[in-house]
Amino acid sequence: MRLSGKQTVVTHDLVGDTFRLLTPQVAYIKLSSIKAADLPAYFEKAKNAKGMIVDIRNYPSEFVPFAIGAYLATKPTPFVAFTSADLANPGAFHFSDGPIIAPGPVHFNGRIVILVDETTRSQAEYTAMALRVMPGAVVIGSTTAGADGNVSSISLPGQLNTMISGLGIFYPDHRPTQRIGIVPDIVVIPIKGLAAGRDEVVETATHFIENAK
Repeated sequence: MRLSGKQTVVTHDLVGDTFRLLTPQVAYIKLSSIKAADLPAYFEKAKNAKGMIVDIRNYPSEFVPFAIGAYLATKPTPFVAFTSADLANPGAFHFSDGPIIAPGPVHFNGRIVILVDETTRSQAEYTAMALRVMPGAVVIGSTTAGADGNVSSISLPGQLNTMISGLGIFYPDHRPTQRIGIVPDIVVIPIKGLAAGRDEVVETATHFIENAK
């Protein structure tokens, strides 16, 4: 028997407001409810913070790697390379350069800590790649889903549909991300904290920012 299924969106970010100051030194922003139009106000509130936690243990509500990156980049910065099929030569694939992140008129000077885990997939992984290349950025958490890339839909008999990634997604040095995921710089897998209602990943990120030199 075949049944129609609904995709459940799982997030491991903090419950509550999209943006907040966890401490006077640490700003926090989660992408599950992000609106690009609100970013100027968020970065204004965070301008005196020592660092910002960008929580991508979720699926972003809007596509914001360039909007956020504009506050962090100090120069035009590449973060991705693509491979695509050569339709004139079946079986052949070619690399091409991806877009760059351009700096905007307002720059955030604090450290950036990006939180990821197994719920970070597709657009979320692409966003993590974009922010990871920013000056002083660090990724904390656990390895992501490894499902980066655009989606190409394939219709099958019996009113069935499936999807594949239509592009290969690589770092600019051509290291792969698909089926590998975004591997964090600091691995933190919450275990004991879950039972106590604590978020060990956020705690580690907060400690990292507060003690950064």
